[in-house]
Amino acid sequence: MAATALGVLAVALPAVASAQVASASDTGGQDATVVDEIVVTGIRASQQQSIDIKRNAVGVVDSIASEDLGKLPDQNVAESLQRVPGVTIDRNRGEGRFVTVRGFGPKFNAVTVNGRTLATDNNGREFSFDVLPSEIIAGADVYKSPQADINGASIGATINVRTLRPLDQREPFAAAASVGSTWAELADSYSSDASGVLSWRNDDRTLGFALAASYIDQDTRNDEFTIGAGHVFRSSGDSYYSRGGVQGARIGPDVAPFDKVSMPSNLSPFFFERSKQMLGLNASGQYRPQDNLTLTLDAMYVKADITERQTGLAFDFAGGDLVEQVVQGNEAVYQRYVGGFVDQIMQYDTRNVETRQLGFNADWQVTDDLKLSFDVSTSTAERKSDQAPSFTTIRRKGVDLWWDRRGGSPIYEYGFGYPGSNADAAVDPNGLTAHYYIWNSPGRTKDTIDEYRIDGEWAPAGNVTVYAGMGYQNRVKDIYGTSMPFDQQCAYCDSNEALPAELFTPTGMNFFDGRGGDIMHDWLTYDPNALIAYVKGLADRDGKPFEPSVHDPSGSSVVDEKVWTGYLMGQVEADLGGMPLTVNMGVRIEDTSYTSSGASRTVLSAKPNGAGQNIIVLSDVEPISFKGEYTDILPSLNARLSVTDDVIVRFAASRVMTRPTLSDLSPRQSIQTNPGNESIKRGNPDLKPFRATQFEAGVEWYFAPTSLLSFAAFYKNLDSFVSTSTTTERVDEVDFSVTVPSNGDGATIKGVELGYRQVFDNLPAPFDGLGAQASFTYADSDAEYSNAGGVSYGLEGLSKYSYSLVGFYEKGPIQARLAYTWRDEFVAVAVGRNSEPEFFDAYGQLDAGVSYDVTDKVTVFLDALNLTDEEEFLYSVSPDRTKEFRTTGRRVSAGVRMRF
Repeated sequence: MAATALGVLAVALPAVASAQVASASDTGGQDATVVDEIVVTGIRASQQQSIDIKRNAVGVVDSIASEDLGKLPDQNVAESLQRVPGVTIDRNRGEGRFVTVRGFGPKFNAVTVNGRTLATDNNGREFSFDVLPSEIIAGADVYKSPQADINGASIGATINVRTLRPLDQREPFAAAASVGSTWAELADSYSSDASGVLSWRNDDRTLGFALAASYIDQDTRNDEFTIGAGHVFRSSGDSYYSRGGVQGARIGPDVAPFDKVSMPSNLSPFFFERSKQMLGLNASGQYRPQDNLTLTLDAMYVKADITERQTGLAFDFAGGDLVEQVVQGNEAVYQRYVGGFVDQIMQYDTRNVETRQLGFNADWQVTDDLKLSFDVSTSTAERKSDQAPSFTTIRRKGVDLWWDRRGGSPIYEYGFGYPGSNADAAVDPNGLTAHYYIWNSPGRTKDTIDEYRIDGEWAPAGNVTVYAGMGYQNRVKDIYGTSMPFDQQCAYCDSNEALPAELFTPTGMNFFDGRGGDIMHDWLTYDPNALIAYVKGLADRDGKPFEPSVHDPSGSSVVDEKVWTGYLMGQVEADLGGMPLTVNMGVRIEDTSYTSSGASRTVLSAKPNGAGQNIIVLSDVEPISFKGEYTDILPSLNARLSVTDDVIVRFAASRVMTRPTLSDLSPRQSIQTNPGNESIKRGNPDLKPFRATQFEAGVEWYFAPTSLLSFAAFYKNLDSFVSTSTTTERVDEVDFSVTVPSNGDGATIKGVELGYRQVFDNLPAPFDGLGAQASFTYADSDAEYSNAGGVSYGLEGLSKYSYSLVGFYEKGPIQARLAYTWRDEFVAVAVGRNSEPEFFDAYGQLDAGVSYDVTDKVTVFLDALNLTDEEEFLYSVSPDRTKEFRTTGRRVSAGVRMRF
């Protein structure tokens, strides 16, 4: 949701974000800003607050204030953070979901809320910002240079989200609300959203409560062309082209023999529809029984119910005869098959996520020189799936099909039809047969984090402060997997059971709005529950088992991680040639132990069934368990030199680490059995953490109260890096590629950041409301890894260039924003399908927002996302080999904000 009630509250209560500046800049020994002395509103407020945070901090920290969260045309916190130098986001079908900082992807960044680690529903540590509504938070800070007292082990950055605290507010009582609606172009549907904030404190500032709430009901659609299982290398002598034990029987006489030619494993155009309902609540209560003691209780609850439906075609080349082929180099660019088959796929993915965090803090000013803080928190994120048909396919047999990528479009041209028929076969409900089904039982992923901390601050002299503390964290990642036995999934893989035509109707959705050349623009849809009921009836008739998925021990795991931390840090303020100098030096010790438990299964037999599937026999389940322990000593140094009142120079050096992602530590495995894409992927509980030494230096020029020009250079030297190793294992007649993460060679990454912010209030009216913000990042690495086929790739998530441009106008009742962000291509998946790296092509997006104050208490707003209708493009190895090509369409939001 682009417009937030919190942004409104910050205008109604201008000291909201200023109070947050005080708490943020207090880290590292800075005096808290006096709240009542700061009275600023609008863009000047957010500029001043983030500038104050950066100026006062000893290390490098950038901030997004609540006003920016409300006024920039962004859907969540991640999209607002991309305006910060060095920060880019990974887009997932039109929405920013993960954050990359200085080239390090989401698994290298720690996300905290009020300094407490937040659990995530992902299988690893990476946090999905699409389940954290921006409406319930007050701001976010990005700590790029670590210091010993900051919670969060990360090579990339620590991103701390701040929530509303009632005793910090300027006014004793305030409330704000926002209601709006969003139109999604492709779905041609309207979504609704609402949010509200309430804050109260007594006049003595001894008791206060704050509540923020939001609700989103959203429906979106993307059109996607995908090579689902990636590109594969095939030869005319492969068993893939055999029939009845006769080698090459599926190759026509006009096709020349070929060897190790790359071609798409399959081809799938589909409609991707997402329904998302999300409720977010955040509450805070504070009590100050005496002047030197403040007690704070924070509670956060977010519930997101996300259903994703994919309705598409699947050109499967495992059947029929290859009668025409054009090869250029070692790439097949055109093929035609006769007597083959095409599948229709409907896949449902449910992601029902509940995220909770409860925290208690006691700040005790023991004496004028000594301050103690006690903090305890628990956080849980749980993802569940419903019992439902999650993956169903139906099949057309005896069709002629073709594809062609010689036109150079990311959407390959394609088509199929019945011999001698002119009818549009894709929307013909006749001639369909039963094929392949997965009927899910509820699975679960649960992440639980319990944290305990005690921090002390001792200032024996005016220019010296000593910080010390210790903490303990226990994190348990529990994955409960389910699966349907293969003989039930593929009970009708021979495709000899006809399905009634009345089960199927055309979608009527017009794929890619008629674009894409000679392609099919519509196909059939169906109710998967009705289809499952019919197929279950066939199974009951034939005496075949057909039940929902059961618990899969080999797809399940429990990783239990315990971390003890301790730190000691000193900060000194001095003069260097008459220039104020602040230096903090410290060391943080983190001791980690873990157990990883699960189960293992082995492929005993694998043989093609002659109908486009493999028959797989698995061993019995064998329990397995691993233990590990390691200790890291992490020194850090941060220095800030005020050359003048307006110019600051910084230097930082530190030893940093990131623990292996929990999904890589898990012994769970997945087995893919589709012909031409047989693979086994499993975790590695013996992985060691990522460790690095890093340096950075920068200069900042605060040339006006709300203006800043900054430059920073950084260098990170990684001792080792987790890469993936792929080997080939033959079982009977089938070759499986076995992929396992392993500790690989180290790498270096270096780069520069430029930042610029300015409000042009010196211009004559009405142009004195204009302003601009820009950031630019260059990051490069010498990391070079290669897959089993010798294809080289670099670090996941590293874009060499990225930038952001924001122009704004704010004067009187009018506020307007125009924002453009761009990032260079990057490795999205180091080892994807068929062990090939997958790249996300360069992407830029233009967004806009405008609002008007009807009265001093009522504001109307209009936001537009993806104004130029940009498309997302992922490719395998090279841009001429499409992996996914998506169009997400434009989205327009409108609504009203109210202050009370």
